[in-house]
Amino acid sequence: MSDHRNPEPKDVLSFGPFSLFVAERLLRKADKPIPLGGRALDILIALAERPGEVVTHKELISTAWPDVTVEEANLRFQMAALRKALGDGRDGARYISNIAGRGYCFVAPVTRSGAEQLVPVTGIATSERVQKLPPQLARMVGRDDTVRALTQQLQEWRFVSIVGPGGIGKTTVAISIAHTLSDGFHDAVFFIDLAALTDPELVPTAIASALGFAVQTQDPVVGLLAFIGDRRILLVLDNCEHVIGVAAALAERIVSEAPQAHILATSREALRVEGEHVHLLYSL
Repeated sequence: MSDHRNPEPKDVLSFGPFSLFVAERLLRKADKPIPLGGRALDILIALAERPGEVVTHKELISTAWPDVTVEEANLRFQMAALRKALGDGRDGARYISNIAGRGYCFVAPVTRSGAEQLVPVTGIATSERVQKLPPQLARMVGRDDTVRALTQQLQEWRFVSIVGPGGIGKTTVAISIAHTLSDGFHDAVFFIDLAALTDPELVPTAIASALGFAVQTQDPVVGLLAFIGDRRILLVLDNCEHVIGVAAALAERIVSEAPQAHILATSREALRVEGEHVHLLYSL
């Protein structure tokens, strides 16, 4: 049996290039803070506290969603986001293993130490640790007119897709538009990277999680639409081509049934649904 104990206030859990400051609820890679949602962070702490052990689905759900009943799809989405943040599976790095039918296991070696033994943690506000939007480029060459035009179109039409080949700058343009509109939406602007999903059925859960809403119904789409209601929000759905069918159908329903919701999508192909206005982005 492992020596599982509650973390001390100054505990730091180190693995690979990462340091997890438990009390500060902050993950750093070298000197760089890694943005991570609160529930993904809860899951990471629970796993890293018990390296080599299988932590059951039930335990992880009760840790990340205390006193709330949620579907396992919520856990799978948070796990996908966590693995992406850690680079799990890239360049041979392995941190979390899925134990079929049981739970998950943290498979990387973990070293526990005091925070005073490592690089001190600078004060970082919660809003900076978990950002709704990725940072905007200080200067974007050659796309200013496109950003201005699409900003106006999105406000008028509510549903705009930026379509073009990979690497052409669709995400950069979308992030710039989202930052431009942030004040108008009273910061209710949310960025959802769908490239992290391996299961298309997790798309509604991914959007709900970004909104801070835990899906508690058998039909997550119904719960999500009810939660959005008449709220004025902007959803930036990035990399829709990975889950094009489900993303397209859900975007169509949101625009149709949530009258104040706006959607800005990026994709290598058009979503081809009612209400979509497609902007083809060409190379400069």
